[in-house]
Amino acid sequence: MRYWHHGPHGGMPWLLPGLTFLVVVLLLAVLAAVLWRVSARRSAGGAPAPRWGSPPGPVRHGEAERLLAERLARGEVEVEEYRRRLAALRGEPAGDGPGPGAPPGAPGKN
Repeated sequence: MRYWHHGPHGGMPWLLPGLTFLVVVLLLAVLAAVLWRVSARRSAGGAPAPRWGSPPGPVRHGEAERLLAERLARGEVEVEEYRRRLAALRGEPAGDGPGPGAPPGAPGKN
């Protein structure tokens, strides 16, 4: 009856099974995250999923330009601010961008 209370390992028989359980749960969580990411990529037609913090793609530029033009029309932004933001959307330097309402391929003002 010497080890009836703590067992033959000195009172911590839960340590090894507890750590093993924790490692297995973490591995299962990582596996589930990887499988979820792979299935999301496949459901998107094989295209790579966007990275976190990446800028929006070119698909949304038309909508962003439209919203910016609406804000100018409502008077929420000044003309200089509109030009600066439009140039930023199009990836151009702020001072060399086309004027408001110019088509995307128009040369800049000089």
